[in-house]
Amino acid sequence: MRKWLFLGIFAAYCCPLPAPQAPPPQKKGPAKAASPPAPAAPAEPAKPPAPLPEPADRRQSNYVYDLNSRPTPGNPSTREQRRGTGANEVVEREDTIRDFDGRQVPVRSSQERVLSEQEDDRTSERVVQRYDTAGRPTSKQLVRQERRKMPDGSIVSTETLHEQDVNGRMQFTERRTRTEKKSPTGSDTSIVLERPAMHGGTQVVERTDKVETRRSDTVSDTVTYRKFLDGNGRFEEREREASTATKSGNVTTTDSRQWQRGPTGQMDFLSRSLSRLSESPDGSQVEDVEVYSTKIGGTTPDLNRSGTPTLEQQVRREKKVQPNGKTVETTTMRLRQVAEPDRLGGLMVEEHITTPTADGKTIQKTVSERDANGRIVVVQRTVEEEKK
Repeated sequence: MRKWLFLGIFAAYCCPLPAPQAPPPQKKGPAKAASPPAPAAPAEPAKPPAPLPEPADRRQSNYVYDLNSRPTPGNPSTREQRRGTGANEVVEREDTIRDFDGRQVPVRSSQERVLSEQEDDRTSERVVQRYDTAGRPTSKQLVRQERRKMPDGSIVSTETLHEQDVNGRMQFTERRTRTEKKSPTGSDTSIVLERPAMHGGTQVVERTDKVETRRSDTVSDTVTYRKFLDGNGRFEEREREASTATKSGNVTTTDSRQWQRGPTGQMDFLSRSLSRLSESPDGSQVEDVEVYSTKIGGTTPDLNRSGTPTLEQQVRREKKVQPNGKTVETTTMRLRQVAEPDRLGGLMVEEHITTPTADGKTIQKTVSERDANGRIVVVQRTVEEEKK
C-alpha cells in the first residue's frame, strides 16, 4: 500500500520551477542621446479559454492484475450521467462494486441539481446516498455549493455539508469557504474550514492562505500557509510551502520547498522539489522532477541522515500529442524505499492514453511496477469512456 502513496506525493511536488537568469552584457562605448520612448498602452489581461463542456455520459471500469498478469475486475466501477444545461442541469453518479456472487451492488450514489445560475453566481445541491455491503441504503449526505462574485471582484465559494444522524435528521458537519481575489500583480486565496463548536454554533478549525506574486512577466512566487486551531484556541502554523517559477521561452523551471512543524514547535525543513518543464506548440510536454526529502516516502524519518534532504524521487513525465488528436502521457518514477534508503530502487510507470471517438473520448490509465524479478508488470488499469 505504501507504494501508492508516491502517486499523491508526485502530484503535490510536480510544480515547475525557474532559475534566476543573468542579465545580458552591456555594450561599451559612448552613450548616445535618445528621445524618450512613448508611454506604452496598458496591456489588457488575457481572457482564460472557455471551459470545455462536461460529457453527458461517463463510465469508469477498474481492473487489477494478479501475479500471473491476469486482469480481474476491480472496485469500484462508476457511471455518471448529465442532463440539461444551466439552471436545469442534473448530474447523477453511481459507484458499484462486485460482491462475492459477482453481482454489481451500489456503494454510493449521488444526484446534483443546479438550483440557480446567473452570470458568475451559481448555487447547486448534491444528495449522496450510501449503501452497505449488501447494497441496502444506509445514510445520506447533503452538500450545498454556492459561488458568488463580490463587488470588489473577488470570488467566494462555499461548500456546506450536512450528515444524516441515527434518527434520520440532517446535521451540520462542516463548511468550507474559499475566497479568491486576483490583481495585476498576483492573487490571494484563503480557505477557511468551520465545524460545530462544543457549546453550539460554529468555529474555525483550519485556515489556508495562498499568496501568488508576479515579480515580472517570467517570474512568479507562491507561498502557502496552513494553520490549525490548537488546544488553547489559537491558530498554529503547521505547514508551509514556498515556490518560485521562472519561464524562459518554452521552458518553465520551478523550485518548491516545504516546511512542517516539528516536535520542538519550530518549522522544520521537510523537502525540496526541482522541476523543468518544456512545452511544444502542438501541446506536447516533457517534465523532469527531482524531489529531496528528510523523510522516506514522505512519512518515515531517515535516521541515517536526520534533517538532511536526500534524493527521494526522480520523475519524468512525457506528453505526446499525435496528429489524430490521440494523447499519450507517460510518467516514470524511481523511488527511495525504507528497505533500501541509500538508492532509488522502486520503479513505477503510469501511462494515460486519451483517444478521441466519434461521440466523445476514451481514457485508459495503466500503472506498472517492477516486481521481485526485475520485470515491469501491469498491476492496475482504469478505462473511462466519455460521451457527449
